[in-house]
Amino acid sequence: MTSAHVFYIPVMLLLGAVAGFVMGRRMLLAEQQEQAKRAERQAQRHNQP
Repeated sequence: MTSAHVFYIPVMLLLGAVAGFVMGRRMLLAEQQEQAKRAERQAQRHNQP
């Protein structure tokens, strides 16, 4: 194992964690937006005569 691995492996782990955080946040925001739309459609459906 060379000294490059001492830097390479932690950097790759950090990049993976950052990428996972960013993608997870995007999915969370998209899901919240979809739930808000669903709730709005349901409220409109219940308020129709």
